[in-house]
Amino acid sequence: MKIKRIDVLCVLLFFSTLITVQAKNRIKEIETLEALVQLASKNGQQIRMKPGVYDLADFLNSDRIAKLLTELPVQTEQQKRPPRWFLRFSGNNNTFDFTGVTIEIDTKLYKELPYGYMRCLFIDGNGNTLKGLTIKNTGSPDIGSNGNILSVFGNNTVLEDVMLYVSGSTYGYGDLFGKGGPVLTTLQKQSGIMVAGQNNILRRCKVFSRAFGHCFYIQTQGHDTRDIVLEDCYAEGAMRTTDDILAEKGGLAEKLNYRSVYENRDGYYLISPGYTKSLSEDGFRTYGGVGKVTLRNCIAKNTRSGFEIGGTNDAVNRTELQGCQAIGTERAFLLGSNVLVRNCRGDIQYGPLLYLRENTIGTDVELELIPSMPKSLVHTIATIAGKNHRIRLYTNDSKISTPALPIMLGFGMPAHAEMSSAIRPMEAENIMLINELENKLIIKNDEAKNLDIKSISPELKNSEVKMMSGRGKW
Repeated sequence: MKIKRIDVLCVLLFFSTLITVQAKNRIKEIETLEALVQLASKNGQQIRMKPGVYDLADFLNSDRIAKLLTELPVQTEQQKRPPRWFLRFSGNNNTFDFTGVTIEIDTKLYKELPYGYMRCLFIDGNGNTLKGLTIKNTGSPDIGSNGNILSVFGNNTVLEDVMLYVSGSTYGYGDLFGKGGPVLTTLQKQSGIMVAGQNNILRRCKVFSRAFGHCFYIQTQGHDTRDIVLEDCYAEGAMRTTDDILAEKGGLAEKLNYRSVYENRDGYYLISPGYTKSLSEDGFRTYGGVGKVTLRNCIAKNTRSGFEIGGTNDAVNRTELQGCQAIGTERAFLLGSNVLVRNCRGDIQYGPLLYLRENTIGTDVELELIPSMPKSLVHTIATIAGKNHRIRLYTNDSKISTPALPIMLGFGMPAHAEMSSAIRPMEAENIMLINELENKLIIKNDEAKNLDIKSISPELKNSEVKMMSGRGKW
């Protein structure tokens, strides 16, 4: 019996070793960007890149750039900004193990590709998995691409443990000089990861942004974009006070006479003192037309909006936020239609916990307020507009004091969500508000209809409250 057992063990060990050797033989080991480019257009491979730092500027010599220019889509009247890339993953059903690999992208390379929408790494094949890759911008921090570092266009894509260190743009002022338009200067936006397509998953990905642009954003870009999942992802920007910007000498703010594209509470298009701005755009952003999206256990820190969700009026395509956090942002959650928020939390260090924007429907929100005191001017806990919403605001630590800021029901977010702009009344109807926050006065728009309010704090109508400047501004 002992001999038979030994024989069986030997056979099992033999086949186990054989399987391991076969699996290893299937893995293609590479150690150059040239090899990566060649394999990234093929199908059904397992590829592992040798750990190390790979400088894209060393790889993209004049011959390779000339070849790349012949491969890029042609600019047409219909497609004025076709994708342009440095590295393209056009093959299908490949797995790339980049553990320990860093790709450096010098911002000087952007000028080598003179037109289109920059997508430095472009994944348009289907069924691909990328693991463990780190990407860093090097070179001048003042040069952006007006695009992003990594774009996903293919379906059934998985990104795991991908980390981006983004720089390069007109940086240091947030969106004070504009974003989409109008603008006071060229912005050279530089974003992190953009996702389109279907059934794409991002797990444990991180974007550290020191540029003006989004960290993560989801758009259609002409695709049927739906069933996108982001899990345990992290977005981080940096903050700067407007007082510091106004004290700046010799910089861009002074050259632009400290103007802003936003009208402040005094009616001037000037930067207002007392506020704090994020120097990036949003941590997590979804745009209109996108189908079902799930954000699970994601964190945004020091970004413009922690989570700005475009939403859709189609309830089938509801966006779900589960266990997400917004820390030290200009506004924690800026939400559109048909968004479901559960077990999420945010603070009011630099701005409101919630903007539920105008002309939205059917959003169901439960948000925890992280106790904190504002470090600069904050005017409200939340503004709520739209129709058929349910909102619950609560805290899990009522012993820690928070400022007596109002919850404004039947008010829109300030124009462009810029806090120094006025908060104005906005249509609201069929709203259920459950307020479990103490000392948070609820101010109701007189014109709001069919309100169901359950609150441990007092309520006042708009007409009962002294108005700022007598013009209905807050």
